[in-house]
Amino acid sequence: MIHSKQIRLSRRDFLKISGTAAAGLAFHSLPRWAWAAASAAPSSSSKVLVVLFQRGAADGLNIVVPFNDPIYRKSRPTIALGLPGQDKGVLDLDGQFGLHPAMTPLLPLWKSGQFAVVQAAGSPDGTRSHFDAQDNMETGTPGIKTTPDGWLNRSMQDLPKRPKSSLAAVAVSPRLPRILRGDFPVTTFTNMQSYRFFGGPGEEATFEQMYEQSIDQLLSGAGKETRDSVDALQKILGDGAQKAEDVGYPKSKESQGFFQLARIIKAKAGLKVGFVDIGGWDDHVQEENRLQKGLADLGGAIAAFYRDLGDQANDVLLVSMTEFGRTLVENGNRGTDHGHASVMMLFGGGVKGGKVYGRWPGLEPENLFENRDLQVTTDFRQVLSEALSGHLGIQDQTQIFPAFQAGTPVGFLS
Repeated sequence: MIHSKQIRLSRRDFLKISGTAAAGLAFHSLPRWAWAAASAAPSSSSKVLVVLFQRGAADGLNIVVPFNDPIYRKSRPTIALGLPGQDKGVLDLDGQFGLHPAMTPLLPLWKSGQFAVVQAAGSPDGTRSHFDAQDNMETGTPGIKTTPDGWLNRSMQDLPKRPKSSLAAVAVSPRLPRILRGDFPVTTFTNMQSYRFFGGPGEEATFEQMYEQSIDQLLSGAGKETRDSVDALQKILGDGAQKAEDVGYPKSKESQGFFQLARIIKAKAGLKVGFVDIGGWDDHVQEENRLQKGLADLGGAIAAFYRDLGDQANDVLLVSMTEFGRTLVENGNRGTDHGHASVMMLFGGGVKGGKVYGRWPGLEPENLFENRDLQVTTDFRQVLSEALSGHLGIQDQTQIFPAFQAGTPVGFLS
């Protein structure tokens, strides 16, 4: 019997974890990174990009709040947050916008210039479907449903030097996320303690023989990548604190993903991109209490993550994204429904923080999207493009965000 906290790496699981493209298997063709691997030197850069996806459509208007706007208060009579200094009041950021008080742990990062936000950001596609909107943001091709891979996987293939570490791309997620599907191999787990072979050395040998003896060149190489990632994670598990709470993380599911990425980063195992998946932001009912808990857990986890990184914090850029925002007007259940623009948050990694970026369109009826939602004034790809170029050194992004024409830089990186 398999213990509930252990993972048996079946052929299907192996293919999912390795990120091997089905087309590559069908035609026995190597992905483009494989052709260049022989001549590519390992990257000497210690820069890491971490992407946080807040699944469910986080309410940007109640995360970074336009607290002085009377339209905001009139539109949300029961769920609007108070003015700075009031009970349940926001944390004043710049006189116009305030941070939800549940995210108080992030205030030191704001004051030290390591935390910034981009208001009115999102996808130009107006869909209100969670599935379609998440697909838009993970493929990086809004409105195009035939894109086979994710923009973050494509980014790994366009790094100035291809990483050789088996832990170059890691997703803390219950399954390989759309954003990291593609030709570049990805290690995926929800808990690195469970990412190991079940059954002891005998089964490990069987796994190795099964894949290393494969006549398929691609399958054999991906098998080695998977085995290498298991070995690397097992080595990391032997060092340092074993529980997030032992190094100051709050006890929450949000903390676990950041704690595990921090362990890999501090081990200098060659991580280039990390992905954290956190759901639960679809607040149709009783938003006040649900958002309070979600933001408290998230804010505490991110603050602990940067404390945990210590001297390496400036090498790690964290970018948050969510598929869309929420309606300006609250509904009859003290919640909000599917909207359009939201907020993106940026931490560490050379961020010119302590500032709210992006053009604020206003909440007047004539400025709303479809007469009900905050308008998108900053395409999410503009933010990501600057993160990839300024932090990871990827200048040519024509394959990462095809058909996207970058506009005026947001300018959040130093």
